[in-house]
Formats: sequence, C-alpha cells, structure tokens
Amino acid sequence: MVSSIEKRTYNDWKEYCGQVQSALAVNLTETTNQQQARKNKALKDYNFFVKTYFPLYADVDCADFHIKAANTIVLKKRPATDPNLIAVLEWPREHAKSVHANIIIPMWMMAHGKLSGMILMGKNEADACNLLGDIQAQLQYNALFIYDWGEQYNFGDWQTGDFTTKTGIRFLGIGRDQSPRGARKGQRRPNYAVCDDIDDDELVNNQQRVKKIIKRVLGALYFALDTRGGTLVVAGNRIHAQSVLAHMVGDIKAGAPRRENIYHSKIFAIDPATGEPAWKERYTLEMINSKLAAAGIIGRTELFHENHVEGEIFKDSMLHYIKMWHLLPQYTVIIGYFDPSFEDNPTSDFKAIRVWGGYKTAGNDWQRHCLKSFVRRAPIIDAFEWMSNLEDKLPKGTAILWYMEKQFITRPINDALFEHNKKRVKQGKPELTVLTDTRKKENKYVRMVKMQPSYINNQNYYNIDEMYDPDMVEGNNQLKGIEPGYKTPDDAPDADEAAWHYLDQHKPDRDFKPMIGRDARKGW
Repeated sequence: MVSSIEKRTYNDWKEYCGQVQSALAVNLTETTNQQQARKNKALKDYNFFVKTYFPLYADVDCADFHIKAANTIVLKKRPATDPNLIAVLEWPREHAKSVHANIIIPMWMMAHGKLSGMILMGKNEADACNLLGDIQAQLQYNALFIYDWGEQYNFGDWQTGDFTTKTGIRFLGIGRDQSPRGARKGQRRPNYAVCDDIDDDELVNNQQRVKKIIKRVLGALYFALDTRGGTLVVAGNRIHAQSVLAHMVGDIKAGAPRRENIYHSKIFAIDPATGEPAWKERYTLEMINSKLAAAGIIGRTELFHENHVEGEIFKDSMLHYIKMWHLLPQYTVIIGYFDPSFEDNPTSDFKAIRVWGGYKTAGNDWQRHCLKSFVRRAPIIDAFEWMSNLEDKLPKGTAILWYMEKQFITRPINDALFEHNKKRVKQGKPELTVLTDTRKKENKYVRMVKMQPSYINNQNYYNIDEMYDPDMVEGNNQLKGIEPGYKTPDDAPDADEAAWHYLDQHKPDRDFKPMIGRDARKGW
C-alpha cells in the first residue's frame, strides 16, 4: 500500500520560491575582494555558509552535530583506497535532518565543486518530488548563492522528479519502491544520494518489505553512485527497533554489531551525558520536557529513538507514578545502589544508580519509592559527581546510604572515588561514602524476576516529576526488557533488586504488638 502523501501544488512551490527570493539581497556595491572573502569563509565554515545563504532556515546557529556531519561528508579527505561513504544521520524530529541532508549539504558540495549528481529517495515518488522541489527553488531563486557560485538551474522540473543544472548536474527523485538505475547524465554518474525518512509505521511492521528496501538501498541505489567517490546518506529517526534506518546501522538487537565503515551520527533531543538539549542554540530544556509531557511515551520515539517497550514480566500497568519530594522527611531510609557494570559485556554497558526510599503508610503498609535514576553510558567519575550533587540538594537531616557491589570495587573505581573526594574536600564539601555490598548473590535473572509479585501488589512507585527523565525512562525500559532469554541491558533492574535488599531491612514489622499493662506471669 502506497503512503497517502500528496504532491505539493505548483502554487505552494511558487510561494516558497518567493520566500527564498526575498530572503536575500545582493550588495552590488561590494568589491571583488569582499565577495571573495565571503566565499573563502563559506567554503571553510559550514555554519557561516548556512547563515549567509539560507536565512530562511538559519534563525539560530547550527548545532555541533550539523557541522560535524557536513564536515565529514564534504570536507573529510578519505584515502584514495576508500573514497566512498555511507552516513546515517539518526537525528530527532525538528532537528533539521531534511534541510541539511537534502538542501544545504549538497549545495555546499556544489560550492566546493564536488557534486556530480544527486538522487533523493523518499517514501514514494510524490514525497521525493516534494523534497526535490526545495533544492530546485534554492538553485533557481537564491540570489546570493547564484551571485557567488554562478547560475545553476537549466531545465527540468521537480514535479516530474528530474531537473538538471547548467553544468550538467542532474537531480533525480524516486520512491523507495523505484529503481534508481539510469540516473547517469551523459558520462556523469551521481555521487550523492539521500534516503530521507523512508520508514513508516506500516513498513517497519513487515520485515520482509524492510529487507527488500535495504537490498534496494545498498544495491541499486548505492551502486548507482560513482565508485570513485560516492556518498549515501540515510536520514531519519528510529521509529522501530528493526526499521530501515536501524538495519543500515546494524544494531537491530541488543549486542548486535554496527555496520562497519559507516559514519553514524546518533543524536538525542536531550544529551544523556550532559542533560542539556543537543541543539541548545534552538531549544531549551523546558521546551523539550513540555512537549514530552504532552506526548507521553510516544514522544520518546520521536525525540530519543526509543521504541515503546511492553514487558513480558514487568508491564507498563505495574509502574505507578506519584509525587514524592514532599515525603523526604517521612522516609524510613533512603538507599542508593550503584551498579557500574562490566564494560566488555554487551548486555551491561550502562552505569546504573537507582535511589529508593522506604515509606510506611498510615495503614502501616510498606512502599518502595524510586526517587531518582542515573542510567547512562558514562565515565565512572560522572556517576560519583551525580551522587554527590544529589546529596548536596537534600534538605538538612536527610541522607542517602550508598552501596556498591564488592566485585566492582576495583583499583580504578577506588582511584576515581579518591580523586572525587579529594576535589570535594578542596571545595569544602563532605566526602562521598560508598558502602560495600558483600552479599553472596543468587542468579541475577532469578533475583530480578522475584521482584514481580511486589509490582503486582502495587508496592512500588516512581517519582512523577522524573517520569520523562531520560535516565528514569532508560532504567524502566531495562526493567520491562527482562524476560526469558533476554539480551538487553539489565543494570538498572539489577541495581533495583540490590537497593530493595537493603531498603527492606528497615521495613517495619506489621505483626509486632506492644505489651501494654502488667505482665500476668509470676516471678517478674
């Protein structure tokens, strides 16, 4: 079934052309030296090129990942023995994938004299033609680009998915089910191709069709490019664990290797390492979190490439969220457990810290409250910094007991903790104390699965203020991924189970009944 995308109308396109034409003016009084200085800078500085020639898109500076991708594709001098490149731009929604991959990067290639032809593959032909119309408008009506780099457009029409420049550079739009064979213009083969958002919800649920598209992309499309130096760009976000984009990267399952010799730019709307927006020049943390809060779990796919996980043992319906911070003075104890993981284990490459509070209700029921989560691929020192920063924010009289498994307390970790505490002392702050978990543990899978009854009995709760925090989401997805034969990361649920072990030691005894009055027994 073909996607219902409709081709844009000619009037819509002409309106866009008018916007392009009016966005820039040529200063005819400038000197040749001034013009040449601008061109020289534009060839070296991608952000300057974007802001100078594309004001419709450049209300803010490019992000670092935009610049790095453009430099890799256009400027990187690959060895003569390896002139070709496959680049996967796995960027979130509203992070300018199409603008850069379909318009600005190929026009930067033209400015460098490096573009011989371009093929643009969309979901279908109408989609490809729509996308191709934008670059034709720029080549035909961008006055400053034409002034600096020469008149470009010659003949053809985006409406037919095919046009050519005065220098013989052909632009061809095709759907994902069409063959790109015959894309050559005379003796010139194209050397740049883009697959833009070719995944959709219908396609990804049919792996037979997905594999057919992959075969076409890596076969007919990639080999339609000039072998002396061709670049294939796949741009999109990961809407499914086994989407076309995921297959292009290779990591369709946990632990699966990435495809060799590709450039893979994977960007999250919020950088998991820093907690800041990836495109901080355009978005604030508040903007992103507000959109996530409105969209719920669906937003995780669009902004973080996360596919919704519905567990076999631990299900969404078992995870309950409530307000917690106001309960801090009422917790019997707060336990933080740190699982540093083994770096060389494909299922355990996250640093996981889970912070749980033990809460006794008015009815003397015992509840576990997950207050905070740190689940990242990060250096060990970042974890210690996070632990200390959390302690610093606690109200006076509230403390966290931190634990770490004995087998992980190795020299590198001891050294990192020592350096961290030395820094804390210099700052006049208390040292971080981490206790040793000396238990002899049973099988990890058995320990984690034994947590299920307490979820069924609604004994565990999560901090609603952290519901969309990337670390909390990653940790809870790891929990839902636990099932027989699982091969997904398990550091967070492993840390949960360990934290519960020490938390439950402070659980009040519901059966205890105090003796009131005189003991009736004689001899006392």
